[in-house]
Amino acid sequence: MTYRELFADACRQGIAPHEAQLLLEHLCGLSHTALLIHFDDLCAEEICAPFQQLVARRKTGYPLQYLLGEWEFFGLPFYVGEGVLIPRPDTEVLVEKAMELCDGLFAPQVCDLCSGTGCIPIAMSQHLPDSAQLTAVELSDQALVYLRKNAERHACSNLTIVQADVLQWQPQQSFDLITANPPYISADEMQTLAPEVLQEPRMALEAEENGLQFYRILSDRCRSYLKPDGWLLFEVGYQQGQAVRALMEQNGFDRVRIISDYGGNDRVVLGHLTK
Repeated sequence: MTYRELFADACRQGIAPHEAQLLLEHLCGLSHTALLIHFDDLCAEEICAPFQQLVARRKTGYPLQYLLGEWEFFGLPFYVGEGVLIPRPDTEVLVEKAMELCDGLFAPQVCDLCSGTGCIPIAMSQHLPDSAQLTAVELSDQALVYLRKNAERHACSNLTIVQADVLQWQPQQSFDLITANPPYISADEMQTLAPEVLQEPRMALEAEENGLQFYRILSDRCRSYLKPDGWLLFEVGYQQGQAVRALMEQNGFDRVRIISDYGGNDRVVLGHLTK
């Protein structure tokens, strides 16, 4: 069987063409260009059965990213797998705004809460000055495996990894900027999620208080470990912008703004703390 025939068979089974292509490239260790060049070549027998197994798992709703073992975020590859939230393009808006706020700081001290794969602090570490110091806080044992692997992959010597519950953690230092992409999906919304999203860790998705629990608690707690003129940035659900803005203002943050993602949905709420 040729690569083309394998590809066509996967598409006939309902796999999107770009996904079938990525699965083939991953399994064969070929670049996109190399796959096209060899598209009509016979593939090795040891490729066919494993490819069909990947296709069968994808048809059940198992995440493509988990099958590939990595996913791109902010132009960087990140290891992913069961037990860790998959990085999403919408989160790149949070990174962009955080780096804008660090502009002009010689040695910014940055903390990321609920770090998961580490995509937020690691992406920032690649673009901030070498003098920057970053801290990533994550509770899950499974997610920590990926966080550490990704930090090593991208040689993040200025990143400190802390295992802790962000709702209780009290650092011994203060930060210029704190970012967080916490769980924010309500129990009712969890019932409406696509099957493949439900394969991701529930603790990284669902939050109490109609999805607002982490925002309420962190808006209060983060004040104690933000430096004067520090900033707090949250990723939020598309319907949560105004509610999170109100929570931050109630906790003394000023210059609170809601930033939209590239789809026009509320995605980031940020606020400044004057001390």
